[in-house]
Amino acid sequence: MVLFPKALLALHVFEPRYRLMMDEVIQGGQSICMALLKPGWEADYYGSPEVHAVGCVGKVVSHQLLDDGRYNLTLLGEYKVAIQSFERDHPFRIARLHRLTEDEDWCGKESTPKESQELLAMFRRFNEGQGAALDLAATLGAQMDADAVLNTIAMNLNVEAAVKQELLEMESAELRYRAVHRVLADASATQDVLDRARHRYPKERREN
Repeated sequence: MVLFPKALLALHVFEPRYRLMMDEVIQGGQSICMALLKPGWEADYYGSPEVHAVGCVGKVVSHQLLDDGRYNLTLLGEYKVAIQSFERDHPFRIARLHRLTEDEDWCGKESTPKESQELLAMFRRFNEGQGAALDLAATLGAQMDADAVLNTIAMNLNVEAAVKQELLEMESAELRYRAVHRVLADASATQDVLDRARHRYPKERREN
């Protein structure tokens, strides 16, 4: 998973080591750093496989402890970080982090509210065409900041996690906006072709 600032992420915690982590998180600062595992992690999943150097700190905004010790929780992304080192590897990792900033000039432009709503419309159109259950219009709402809309869409794009990691690591919100817009435009173009094909060649009724 790749968490973005100002985006909400629902998680289900079931592994024993992460249940222990949650016990400490709830009693402490209620923050977790999400970092994407690097390729090849499968060989050492229950150890400490390598992770990407840039992650995102999330605040636990809601949690539910289940009867068997599992947790359901929701994280709100707060800020990007660079992972400098690990102070502990087992049973879960504790990292020393450095907070990262990014150029947010895009967020203050006059054209930004319109651009963020266009992204939302493109995302909804493509996902509705694919039959996806996620409806970001209801999730986001008009009251959310443009960067929250952008980052939530980036986190929920139907692309590989490695692509989302690249989006997270971009140094400016405008670069991320342009990249997300390009992904959605390509997806919309593909959907247009499919829609035209379905219209021209409707599914024929077949009898066995």
